[in-house]
Amino acid sequence: MDEIQLHGHYQLPIVFDLLATFLFAFSGSVKAIEKEYDFIGVFILALVTSTGGSFIRDILLQHGPPAILLDYRYILMVLIAGTAGIYFYNLNHKMESTIKIVDAISLGMYAVFGTQKAIALELGVFAAFIIGFINAVGGGLIRDLLTKEESVLFKPGHFYSVTSVVAIVTFLVLGAGFDLNAQIAALVAIGVSFLLRFSALRFNWTTKAIKKRM
Repeated sequence: MDEIQLHGHYQLPIVFDLLATFLFAFSGSVKAIEKEYDFIGVFILALVTSTGGSFIRDILLQHGPPAILLDYRYILMVLIAGTAGIYFYNLNHKMESTIKIVDAISLGMYAVFGTQKAIALELGVFAAFIIGFINAVGGGLIRDLLTKEESVLFKPGHFYSVTSVVAIVTFLVLGAGFDLNAQIAALVAIGVSFLLRFSALRFNWTTKAIKKRM
């Protein structure tokens, strides 16, 4: 299945792409506030968290300038999300649960969007998987590197990276394997990934470290 065939053209509507940008920017701004950064640090971390994955994706695809450089609304979402993060954090400092839910919503959206963008450029299954995964987790990885934290991408946890993998695999299996309309396959994949992440948080499902401690 080197060449992926999907019925129905699925292009993530701009409103969902902007929403995912807003949500990730919001989580990035809260992380910066918890690190006691100033307002410049808050907005910079919001920016890299929300657009880092898509920026890497577009550079790897080499198909025109990165999307965030072509549409001012992405930066606008970052500014609004950063401001909202500051405002709501001042109202309630305990936002860990909220941020996890925000990530749960956004991960599947970005994973599917990145995968479909690779498919639209007629790349193979492996390339589409890699691009989708980078789109989903790239911003969070950059955020953790800048804040000098061990990335949640590598540590045992509540299915953070697993959620992205499930979204991508579900989308590819339904669209290419079962010949389902691409838009329906994408929406199902986003829903499944969200339910998995939400359930993992709700019922404390976690991945385990390979090395067992004695």
